[in-house]
Amino acid sequence: MSRPPAPRTPPPAPPLWRQAFDAAERAVAPRAEDVVRNEYFALATALVRRAQSVAGGSVQSLSARAWHLLNLPAGSDISRLRAQIGSLDREVRRLTIQLEQERRRSSPSRRRGAPRPTDAQTTEDSDADGA
Repeated sequence: MSRPPAPRTPPPAPPLWRQAFDAAERAVAPRAEDVVRNEYFALATALVRRAQSVAGGSVQSLSARAWHLLNLPAGSDISRLRAQIGSLDREVRRLTIQLEQERRRSSPSRRRGAPRPTDAQTTEDSDADGA
């Protein structure tokens, strides 16, 4: 035999803060939607964004000049140096990989009976002495 279904209890009422929020949202949301969907809102938003961009660029340029007057690097100088360091780091990695590949290629020929380098001065050493 099966039991009769338990009576369903209604869900608890939301907390007071949620009730207050929902009431405020119901009052404000329609007006806010009208403002946001207005064609002038999009234009005003674009103009404000452009003004922020121009003002930010002016402030950045002015601060860079001030730092340079004090013979100090500006943020743009630091960014450029970081980019150069990153480029050099990538180049060193690439050259290291190439060097390792060349060493691996020449390594088997040494094992087959090619003479091992001695303590005698190599061409690299003599070139380095002239530097």
